[in-house]
Amino acid sequence: MHTPNQRSFLKRTALPVVLALAVACGSKKDDKPGIRADLPKSSVPAEMVGKYWHAGSFSMTQFSNYDGSYAGQAFEIATGYKFSADGAAEQYFYWTKTTTYCREQVLGYRKGTAVFDTEKKTFRFYAGSGYYRRFNSCGGSQSPGYGQRVEYGPDDLHPKYVDEMKNWSLVAEQNKLIWRIPYTDGSFNDFTRAEDPK
Repeated sequence: MHTPNQRSFLKRTALPVVLALAVACGSKKDDKPGIRADLPKSSVPAEMVGKYWHAGSFSMTQFSNYDGSYAGQAFEIATGYKFSADGAAEQYFYWTKTTTYCREQVLGYRKGTAVFDTEKKTFRFYAGSGYYRRFNSCGGSQSPGYGQRVEYGPDDLHPKYVDEMKNWSLVAEQNKLIWRIPYTDGSFNDFTRAEDPK
């Protein structure tokens, strides 16, 4: 059972998990696609430039294989962004689900642009290109296409896909700068600065 915060996060971020999971993990810098010239963009608040911003949640439930080895967390989901001063942006996504026999993962990446409205406190990410990799291992078998790079299609890019967040703020807590996104139920999602995905 997920908390209201996790359900809201899932609805916003994991929308069709299989179709629109977005994040590049394990990609080389020269692998990443270019930015489309037709995407809207704005300047980015100076405090947010050049850093990787990460938010995620996971289940504390642990699964073990029959031999007693650790099989991973039951559920994990995370999203991250990296911004350039001119509005160029990257979006990263990680999703995994573990059961006794199966471990499913999606690692995704999108490149596009960001529009920040510092007065209205809105943020939009416009995805111009990107790809994902799926991993699915059940028992000893591997799913077809295991680990292969798949390019996102029109349904997962602008104009059909735009990630929007409202009423964001930058707050300092415990000597950390946090990019905070509130939810309608009174909870919030905190993005914190972290190391770039490898």
